[in-house]
Amino acid sequence: MDRRSVFKQALVLGMMAVLPALAMAQAKLTPGKDYQDIKPPQRTDSGNKIEVIEFFSYGCPHCNDFEPYIEAWTKRQPNDVVVRRIPITFNREPWAVLAKVYITLESLGVSERLNPLVFKAVHVDRVDFSDEAARNAWMQKNGVDAAKFAETYKSFSVQSKLTRATQTAAAYQIQGVPTLAIDGRFLTSPSMSSSFEGTLAVTDQLVAQARKQRGK
Repeated sequence: MDRRSVFKQALVLGMMAVLPALAMAQAKLTPGKDYQDIKPPQRTDSGNKIEVIEFFSYGCPHCNDFEPYIEAWTKRQPNDVVVRRIPITFNREPWAVLAKVYITLESLGVSERLNPLVFKAVHVDRVDFSDEAARNAWMQKNGVDAAKFAETYKSFSVQSKLTRATQTAAAYQIQGVPTLAIDGRFLTSPSMSSSFEGTLAVTDQLVAQARKQRGK
């Protein structure tokens, strides 16, 4: 097969992957199928901006797979959209540890840089973040002051944020992850759209709907 044929084949396969998401982006959404209304609607922390929350866990394999998609989607959002992440535990101790890891990294201002690396550490390298020594060693290796991380991880502030995250997940009635909440009004997830691309296409429509409801 010559180079031109290889290029054409790659182009066709790429379009086949994109077309379902494009179709979803153009289709009219069905409540209860493509998304759920949040009842009652929840107050957001974003002020005049449209808030999108990803409920996730570093321990969730589907969240790991979703990570590059949501990361790329977040980077192309306009100025009136703010994306937040809320770690969820489902009362699992290992996930509670990982939730505190995320909150600590966020508090230190390094979560955006380290999110993909933590996912890899959990799902590929099998780092046991429940082990304090292993956790601190990993942080030091990846450019985070281990002593500062340990101090912040054990702080009242991080524990309070974990409690609030758990309360927020309960208020939104989160049953699985990853799940996206749009402006305190809508929920959607890959389990509803059957693909990561489809989930983000639905989210785009729900953001537009929220924008319209806000009168923007």
